[in-house]
Amino acid sequence: MRPFQHSRRTALAALGGAALAAGNALAQEAAPGFDQRLTPEEIAKRRKDRVRPLLCVYSGCFAKLPVALLPETVAGMGFDGVDLTVMPGGHVDPSKYMVQMDRAFQMFQDASLEVPMISTTYTSASQPFAYQVFYVSAEFGARFCKLGAFPPPNTVPGQNPAFRAAILKADLNQLAASSLQCRITSLIPNHAGSYPGRSMPELDALMPAAGRAVLGYCFDPAQSVIESRSPDGWESELRVALPRLGAVSLADAGIPAGTPKDQPGVTPAPCPLGEGIIDWKKFFAALREANFRGPISIRQDYQPRNAFATLTKDLAFARARIDEAWPV
Repeated sequence: MRPFQHSRRTALAALGGAALAAGNALAQEAAPGFDQRLTPEEIAKRRKDRVRPLLCVYSGCFAKLPVALLPETVAGMGFDGVDLTVMPGGHVDPSKYMVQMDRAFQMFQDASLEVPMISTTYTSASQPFAYQVFYVSAEFGARFCKLGAFPPPNTVPGQNPAFRAAILKADLNQLAASSLQCRITSLIPNHAGSYPGRSMPELDALMPAAGRAVLGYCFDPAQSVIESRSPDGWESELRVALPRLGAVSLADAGIPAGTPKDQPGVTPAPCPLGEGIIDWKKFFAALREANFRGPISIRQDYQPRNAFATLTKDLAFARARIDEAWPV
């Protein structure tokens, strides 16, 4: 009997017995070729042998494309893997995690694509289906679960900042404990205006002292540039993130069209890779120096006229920067 099948039945039993077993039967019926799924040992070997980051695409870039068409599309464009949206309106509905996630992982693996990371909207392990999504995605081979962006500070009128910080610390401890139990690393994204997340030092001060293997960061240089309103704003933020860096969300930010580049106080806006104000050669050199090997997820936080054409250019740009930083 294959190891993955055994662990999967164990997961089903742990997550609800008969009800999930029924979901298991449906998933196997809906996903022919289940016996050909990669085993945990094969997935671990791929990670061990990797010396360069894995170039993935955030599946939200194809929000209007059914999940059944994603594998052929993504593989045809030349991506190495997928950062799968598991959220309301995403490619996997959290409330239907067992059947839909099983089907999605199987289809991507059949297309020789990896799914190293899923993206969610969770900011607490107590939210509906959070624990189940963590557990099952890990069993299917995902290494990371990217959390959602936290709300901005002072969203509750009159709330004491110290009280909110205490609540956030409790939530982060709970996330670390749940991630440890599920054998997955939860990643907090930096996001302009969020709390925590607008500032890496501010976020780092709230993180549990232990648990770096199960609670880390997904770093987006564009968000740091937007928050700081400086082309170099990502540098100090990345230095803080590196000890816990699990993945990178790759996006660019530039000065809005028609704005003088030397005008102070202008908030940069998302734009295609290479068209903004970030020094990408310097950014990828910093990742290389840190021996970063995690997934890099290309995303579009703007509205391109042709998403496929823009993503193709973004992928070529990112691939060229990786080739520079990690020469073969």
